[in-house]
Amino acid sequence: MEFLKRLLASVLMLSSTTFIFAQSQDEDYKYERSSLCLMMVQHPDLAFDSEIQFVFKQIPMPERFNDHSLGVKVVKFAEQQDQQKNIESFIRQVDLGKRCVARWFNRDKNKGTFDVSLLRERGFYDASALDINIAKKSARGMAVIEDAGEKLIDNTFLVMNDIYYVDKSNKWMVIRDGLNFTTSIAGSLVGIPDVVNSSTTDDGKITSSMNWLYGGVIDNIKGFRVNVTSYLFRLKWDDETAGQFYTDFYTDSQDYDKKKVQAWQDSKGLFKMEFVGKISNKSSKTIMSGVKTNEELIKKVCTRALDKNIADLQHSFAEFRIKAPLVSTEPLKAYVGMKEDITEDSRFEVLERSIDNNGCIRYKRIGVIRPKKDQIWDNRFMAVEEGAVNATLGATTFEKVSGGDFYQGMLIREIK
Repeated sequence: MEFLKRLLASVLMLSSTTFIFAQSQDEDYKYERSSLCLMMVQHPDLAFDSEIQFVFKQIPMPERFNDHSLGVKVVKFAEQQDQQKNIESFIRQVDLGKRCVARWFNRDKNKGTFDVSLLRERGFYDASALDINIAKKSARGMAVIEDAGEKLIDNTFLVMNDIYYVDKSNKWMVIRDGLNFTTSIAGSLVGIPDVVNSSTTDDGKITSSMNWLYGGVIDNIKGFRVNVTSYLFRLKWDDETAGQFYTDFYTDSQDYDKKKVQAWQDSKGLFKMEFVGKISNKSSKTIMSGVKTNEELIKKVCTRALDKNIADLQHSFAEFRIKAPLVSTEPLKAYVGMKEDITEDSRFEVLERSIDNNGCIRYKRIGVIRPKKDQIWDNRFMAVEEGAVNATLGATTFEKVSGGDFYQGMLIREIK
């Protein structure tokens, strides 16, 4: 058990019982975010597929998730009939759950060693929490590492997006013929089996001859629409899985175990990605205000469609719901809005974060709030550029429905 004691010590050296508040941006408020990997399905035979891939790779990670990207953005399947089956097959073939775990423990590909630096970073642990010598001898150390697994690793998600252009006519083919150009998109797919699109350049960079994207918007594509189906998967990280990882595979630079390195390399299919659910939406009619180029148009349509699907997944599946901090109490404000599909009917519980006697994080409901009428921030992509109402609010203002005193930094979470 010596390796586990040192693992616990490493985490506990980085543990803190204090909650850190800041006064500026959402990112400065320290709280445990879910970790997210975003990918999309390629449709090489469909119109606009290369263009959709191009903008998808530019879309940033939603603000209130940790980025758990694995170096892959686009995948391609031989069959297109049953996408859920295709995705599940892909997950098994590339052992995606194992890749997620390796990312969590910062596996050194050359040496095969792990460390807990990412747990420290995302869990906001520091050295002041517990005396390390006491922690080694008590159940408290185990409680903290189990808590880190429950709050952080267990909330690791994959969202695979099946995106394709809604073609109501053959206008695009006419445009393509008239422009007389070809397109080539490559992905960063190093080290992934053939089930993934592997048409990369030697250095893994994107190549493109789509200069037309940066010209003025072509009249024929002003009605550009996409359909998006988003499939949500969650990394399975329970006591049994965690125990096997720590016992059979975990080795670090201070206690290098060649047998454990080999055991990890030989392992296959032990870390599962479980299907949670899916959401389908068609993009809404595009507002052209603020759009100056074809690239901006396609990016706006795709980004808003993806945001809508992620918001719907959060509404539908409790385990995927995000938390956001209260950044002000007079009035009550938080950096969420129309991007998260908030309406006047939305309700949020207000949570107080505390540390129990074992050093584990706990959340207690203190009250309930709702958005104030006409005070919902329009934080959708390019809302400012299009001059949308409430786009410049900077945050959504809430009013209390029930509860006690709230303070800045408390977390809010949407409830049904």
